[in-house]
Amino acid sequence: MNAAVTLSLSGPFARQGLDAAQGLALWAEETGVRLTVVDDGGSRRTATRAYGGWLDAGVELLLGPYSGGLVRAVAPLVCGAGKPLWNHGGSGDDLARPGLVSLPAPASTYFDGAVDEAAALRVGRLLVASGAGPFARAVAEGAVARASAHGLDARTVGAGSLAAEDAGGAVLVVGRFEEDVAQVRLLRGLSHRGAPSGSPGPPRPRGPALLGAVAAGLPAFGELGAAAEGVLGPVQWWPTSRTPQVGPSGADFAAGYRRLVGHEPSYVAAQAAAAGYLALAAHGLGLAAEDLPGWRTSTLLGDFALDGSWRQVGHRVTTIRWRDGRMVPLVPRPGAHGGLD
Repeated sequence: MNAAVTLSLSGPFARQGLDAAQGLALWAEETGVRLTVVDDGGSRRTATRAYGGWLDAGVELLLGPYSGGLVRAVAPLVCGAGKPLWNHGGSGDDLARPGLVSLPAPASTYFDGAVDEAAALRVGRLLVASGAGPFARAVAEGAVARASAHGLDARTVGAGSLAAEDAGGAVLVVGRFEEDVAQVRLLRGLSHRGAPSGSPGPPRPRGPALLGAVAAGLPAFGELGAAAEGVLGPVQWWPTSRTPQVGPSGADFAAGYRRLVGHEPSYVAAQAAAAGYLALAAHGLGLAAEDLPGWRTSTLLGDFALDGSWRQVGHRVTTIRWRDGRMVPLVPRPGAHGGLD
């Protein structure tokens, strides 16, 4: 069995691309699949050229690249040829299309848990600092819509435009990893600015009552040290011992990943591996692309189900909080959902 994928082993998404490559390496090792990985460097042209070649060569399983932009470039080519593209690395709500088999929960749901927590804490205001691009826009719009449904005063501001007076309520940050980290550093620093102790001057601005960032879902966010403490983040995967219908449990995958790589897997690695297991299972069952929206199953990532528009509706994001230098699943406060789910 042959499979192929482009991943950003260099370029703007190298951190996530390397994680995904390691997750797929474990999947290929454990299943005996012959996996070809090409470094797309974040280039749409490189990615589309590679997938076009694999279509011509009749490669059985085509796994998608990382990032919504690259998935947007590749999906029309692969899906237009009648071949499913197993998408693990793009979660933009606009990506859904026939033939694109998406495992991640949609971007618009990324901050559901953080918004519910803000509502439970009864913060007066919620700001979403959004970077550029369709993914950030979908995350921000979803967060504002959920906050409004809770009755919170919510709005979106441009990334990097937050002022000290904006930081008193809840702040959620979505951009590229480095942008999120810079914004969190800034917001954490707000509570330490102002005049030196005992000297005249304006009062020190407070930090946010609640702070969340998409980047907080990656282990590398912990390199912020004390600035990471208490920050909420979305993860597409949290390891459990639950045995899924397809592939290993999350706990077994994590153990295998530690053996192969030497450290804990990120959700990026897990969702890539889950896509591999799902693609291989579908091939073994003889499922054609048109059969996939009716398929209900589960993987190490969680439940899998596509609706009629090919939008992932089975899987949900988990919200974590950084505590004592590690990620811990957030336990929702009683009534935090407010009947929204």
